[in-house]
Amino acid sequence: MRIKNPAAFIFVMLMTASPQGFASQSAAGAGDIADLKNLVLSLQASVRDLQSTVKEQNDTLRVQAQRIQALESGEPSRTLAGPTSAPAGAPALDGVRGFNPEVGLAGTFQAGLTEKTEDEEGNDTLALKELELSFASYVDPYSRLDAIFAFNDNLEDQNVDIEEAYYSHWGLPWGFRGQIGKFRAKIGKQNLQHLHQLETVDYAWVIRDFFGEEGLSSSGLRLVHDIPNPWDIPLEISGEVLRGNNGNSFSGISRRPIFNVHGKTFFETSENTNLELGWTTMFGDENPRVTELNDAGEEEEVVRAAGQDRYGVQVYGADVTWNWLMEDERALMFRNEIYFQGRGTSPHPNENPWGFYSLLDYRFHKRFSGGLRFDYLEPLGVVGEHSPATGISPYLTFWQSEFASFQIQYSHTEPASASERSDDAVYLRANFLIGAHKHPVQ
Repeated sequence: MRIKNPAAFIFVMLMTASPQGFASQSAAGAGDIADLKNLVLSLQASVRDLQSTVKEQNDTLRVQAQRIQALESGEPSRTLAGPTSAPAGAPALDGVRGFNPEVGLAGTFQAGLTEKTEDEEGNDTLALKELELSFASYVDPYSRLDAIFAFNDNLEDQNVDIEEAYYSHWGLPWGFRGQIGKFRAKIGKQNLQHLHQLETVDYAWVIRDFFGEEGLSSSGLRLVHDIPNPWDIPLEISGEVLRGNNGNSFSGISRRPIFNVHGKTFFETSENTNLELGWTTMFGDENPRVTELNDAGEEEEVVRAAGQDRYGVQVYGADVTWNWLMEDERALMFRNEIYFQGRGTSPHPNENPWGFYSLLDYRFHKRFSGGLRFDYLEPLGVVGEHSPATGISPYLTFWQSEFASFQIQYSHTEPASASERSDDAVYLRANFLIGAHKHPVQ
C-alpha cells in the first residue's frame, strides 16, 4: 500500500497510540516509550491549540461576512457594535460593486428652429447641448462622494463645468444628514433636475430669470433633517449656506453667503395618487453695481447713498406636485412652482419681479408621454412699460427605453418688453444614457 502523506500517517498513529500499548514493550525500551508518550501528549495539546485558533479564525470570517452583508444590504449588522456598523439611514451598496466608483455618461443633443434673427445659441442651430460625465462611490457605510462634470458645444464658449461635486454623510448627531461641496440648491423641484431629466427641453422661465440659465448650483454646506410629527407623514427640512456671488438674484459679494431654507412634505391622497408640497426661503446680497438706461437711452450706474443693504434680497417660493399612477404604466403629473422676490432697494428696473410655471405631463403609453408647460413672468431686467412675459410649450416624447428618448417641442413666447417681438420655435431633443447614472429621488 502506498501512503500518499507519510507525515499525516505518522501523526494519526501517534494520536491513536495508547500508554498501555507502549507498556507491553520490553523494559529496555521503557525510556523511549516514555519519550513517545510525552511527545503524543504534546502533540495533542498542539492540536487543541490549533482547533482553538481555527475556531477563532472561523468566528472572524463569520463577522467579516456579516459586515459585507451589512454593506450590501445597507443595514447595520445586528451582531456588530462600534464604528464598523453602518448608521441608520445609510443607503444600500450595489453588492461588491458598491466599493467601485459608478461611472455614467448622459448626452443631450438638441436642434432648434426659431423666428429670431440673432445668431445666438439655440437659434436655428443643432449642437451637443450637454455631455454629462458622472462618478459616484460610497466612501464607507457612513458617506458617499458624487461628482458630475458637464461638457458643452456652445458656439461662443465651449467649456467644462463642475456641475456638482459633493460629499454626503449619514448618521450625524440628532439624526442630521449633511453635504459639503458644490451642488444644486434645494429650490422647489426643477432646480434640482439636470438638463436631461427635464420633461421639457429647457428650464422654466422663472427658474432661468431668478437663478440662472440652468438654475442655481453653488459651493456650500447643507444639513437635512426629517422632522417627526403626530401625523406620521414625511416632513423634511434642509438648510444651506451657499457662496454669495451666484445666480441672477444673488450676484453680490462672494464673502456674504446666500442662506436657503427649504421644506417639503409628501402624503398619499388616495391609493393611486399622492401630493408633494414644498416651500423655499432665501436671503442674500444684491449686486452693488447696477446700471440702467436713462432718459437719453444711455447706461448709467445706479447710486444708492445708503450703500448696499446687507442681505437685502429675499426670494420666497412654493411648489405643489400631484401624481396619479394608473394601470398599464400610465401616469399623470401636475406640477406648479411660484417665486417672489423682495428687496430693501431695487437694483433692477422691475421693482416687483415674480413668476410661476405650470407643467402637465401625461405618460399615456409605455413608450410615449406628452405634456404642456405654461410660463408667466415679471422679469428682473425689464425696462419701461411692459406686460408680463408669457409662454406655452406643448411637447411629445418617445421613450425608446429607459436610457434613450426623443422629443419634439413647440414654444410660443410673448415677451414682456413692448420693443420685442413674439416668437415661435420648434425644438428636437435626444437624450442618451449609459452606465450608472443615478440622481437622488427628489
